[in-house]
Amino acid sequence: MTRTARFSMFVLLLSGCASSTRSSRDAGTTGLDGAVSSEDGGLEGDAGNSPFDGGPAADQDGGPVATTPFCRVGCSAPADCATPTVPLYDAAHYACEDGTCRWTGCQADVECQASLGPTYACRPVLGLMQCVQVCATTSTCGAGTPAFDADNYACTGGVCEYAGCRSDAECQGTFMSTRYVCRRVPLPGTGLALPSAAMNCVLGCTGAADCATASGAFDADNYACLEGACVYTGCRGDAECQSAFANPRYVCR
Repeated sequence: MTRTARFSMFVLLLSGCASSTRSSRDAGTTGLDGAVSSEDGGLEGDAGNSPFDGGPAADQDGGPVATTPFCRVGCSAPADCATPTVPLYDAAHYACEDGTCRWTGCQADVECQASLGPTYACRPVLGLMQCVQVCATTSTCGAGTPAFDADNYACTGGVCEYAGCRSDAECQGTFMSTRYVCRRVPLPGTGLALPSAAMNCVLGCTGAADCATASGAFDADNYACLEGACVYTGCRGDAECQSAFANPRYVCR
């Protein structure tokens, strides 16, 4: 799965990353940007090596939203955040602000194409230059899984834009679990430049315990069950993040 495919699932899976993450690798890219959770409920990969640090928070209407604390990689310099061998994620693409890594965006189409494939380009999304799929029609958008195929996208201004899931069946087919539902629920305000659809695949629940894993930053006290859907409410301290990722560099911000 590509780095963007992992990144594109971040917002969705914070709403329900407690289980069924084994199948999220097949969900495909959303045209948004996020990350797939790992089997222990954490985010897959090194947060400092993926562009999900920083950026303005915005709601569906472009207004500010409250920020949910989440696990980030700490730093003292941009080099602490980088993957030097990948141009899109080298030190020139990061800032170290307030002791945490912030990805500053792509710089050219060629970077996106080299890392993600020929259908990607570097375009502004919510004030940040990001690698997105380009399109003439929605037929080139998505990855073919039920909640992420062409009918779940719009082609807006030549860029694929995720329009949301359409039914519980789409989500269950995509994540190979009957626990998933398609709901209009508040997604966590991460402070990232991440657009989100109105309807998203999330884990269904009757209580916060249904959303949890044994991972410190993703157990029951990090979730709420709102109208039958799991919503991530944030990490609760550096220790949770360091335990969840088995890495002392992580902080909760």
